[in-house]
Amino acid sequence: GIDGAGALLALLVCMAAVVWSFTLKGRSRPVLAVVLIAVTAGVAGTIGRNVLQTVEPATVASASGARWERWSGERAAELAAAGQPVFTDFTAAWCVTCQYNKKTTLADAELLAEFDRKKVAMLRADWTRRDPAITAALAALGRNGVPVYVLQAPGKAPVVLTEILGKDEVRAALAAL
Repeated sequence: GIDGAGALLALLVCMAAVVWSFTLKGRSRPVLAVVLIAVTAGVAGTIGRNVLQTVEPATVASASGARWERWSGERAAELAAAGQPVFTDFTAAWCVTCQYNKKTTLADAELLAEFDRKKVAMLRADWTRRDPAITAALAALGRNGVPVYVLQAPGKAPVVLTEILGKDEVRAALAAL
């Protein structure tokens, strides 16, 4: 995932610094090379332990009981017809901003409890493989990429939130329901 990509980038930067140190001239070259080799070994050791760990598959249920459902046009229409507010997270595995928002704002227990109190259905539209139905839904919102966060309430226009999602922004949108 994105954590592995970040780890690989850190390791590549360290290795590039080691190679660069060998191109230097003068007395500082051996000292700098040894220091950079030690740093690279430390980074590789730290990354290696974490990358090789087995990770349990993530569940979509949060501690507060809020549940993410897989988005489909039919499910969104069904919830709207039932008069239930819907929060949709248009996301992708390769989207760094999406992953940041998932681990911060959208993982906040108090915020998820607020979704529960307001009885807001939570749908996640995974656009990792460019699903045509999700592309059409994004286009209907005037967007052509992710992240997009939308709160739709019966009888109201959809509220499109900012890309870097803040807890206060989401709370304000929920309060307007």
